[in-house]
Amino acid sequence: MKKMLFCLITVCSLVMVSCSSDDDDPVTVSELNFAQARYSMAKGEVELKVIADKAAATTISIPVSFSGTAVEGTDFTVAEKAFTLKAGETEAVLSVKRIPENIGDDVKELVVNLGTVPNGFKIGLMSYTTVELLSNKAILMSFNTDKGILSESTSYGVTLETLEGKPYKVPQETKLDIEVDPLSTAIEGTHFEFVGGKYATVLNNKNSGVVALKFLKKEEGKDKLVLRLAERDGYAHGDNATITIVINGPYLLTGTWAFDKISNTEFYETMWGQDTSTFPTGNSSDKIKFEGNSHEEYTFTPTLNSDLKNYFGTSSCVITYKEEVEKTIEEESAPLSQVIAKIAVLQFPSLNVNFSATNTKLRSAVVGFRIIQSGEGDILECTIDDFEPTDFMKDIYDMYKDFGENPVMKSAPLRLHFTRVK
Repeated sequence: MKKMLFCLITVCSLVMVSCSSDDDDPVTVSELNFAQARYSMAKGEVELKVIADKAAATTISIPVSFSGTAVEGTDFTVAEKAFTLKAGETEAVLSVKRIPENIGDDVKELVVNLGTVPNGFKIGLMSYTTVELLSNKAILMSFNTDKGILSESTSYGVTLETLEGKPYKVPQETKLDIEVDPLSTAIEGTHFEFVGGKYATVLNNKNSGVVALKFLKKEEGKDKLVLRLAERDGYAHGDNATITIVINGPYLLTGTWAFDKISNTEFYETMWGQDTSTFPTGNSSDKIKFEGNSHEEYTFTPTLNSDLKNYFGTSSCVITYKEEVEKTIEEESAPLSQVIAKIAVLQFPSLNVNFSATNTKLRSAVVGFRIIQSGEGDILECTIDDFEPTDFMKDIYDMYKDFGENPVMKSAPLRLHFTRVK
């Protein structure tokens, strides 16, 4: 009896082992899914993404098939009918390009299905995705820029336009949802937070809105935030579907900066018809130095031998942080959108607001600063709008003096660029 029971257990064990060997080993099998269930496209191209839950050991090809009302070669084209997942990677992309000549009055739908996958992989629940090919009545939504910096608090603009590039004004207040892209290293609620909601509000009969963020904490390696405009029926992404933001916190100006240029002289020549030969000039030996351990207060030391000393003087002084404000950078703004930057405003105890070698009016004044990050190093932008020019731009000052703006030259500033020396 015992021998018969032992034999029965042994046979059952062998059967169970045999059965389990026919199934995929959950430890080694990698699951493949589309990253999104739906995409929208008006013109240009859209990148479809497939994600594996484990990195591929070798490079594999994942074929796709198409269905729906959109026709390949008529409505869209693809370079390949397969995703290529490279060894060591977990994501692969496939580009679908719209044929612009054939965009008509009807919305087309493209369904993309994952085909047979190699051994060691299986298809998950997100086995297909849908691409909505919008009609010529499509609305494009786009961030105004693809890069930004979060200082104390910053707003980022979103603009709507038609397929022909004309402003699209919404018939009623519209909220465009914003998503935090997985590429972000910054954590919501720890390093930043949304102010007023996770969306950009476009008011009735307007074509633009903003999404606002507040700085919470700066942490090494966790200072990258990628925001994405969420998919929306009848809308497609324009040039900037995402914006990559550096979590910076309040501008720290500490260091020595050498004069580079007045960055907006061309704007005054072309848009205002100003003779900029009368504008102040500087040179690379002109330097300004900020010393301090906090953005709240600095010792400011100018080493200037050009016209710049006619405003800043030549003596050291203590300057204090007043506030952070938003200013429109008129010279960089486009017809459909405005470039808005956060500026740190610092109070100077005494400046020659006439900005002149022959006329002097000393008083307390404010100067704006922001740091622009570029591939060639940091740029310190100095916005001078609290001045009363006598040797240049006097006609502009006289005009704005009656407008009641504070400072008077708020809409007609000088922007000085400095590069970091140390």
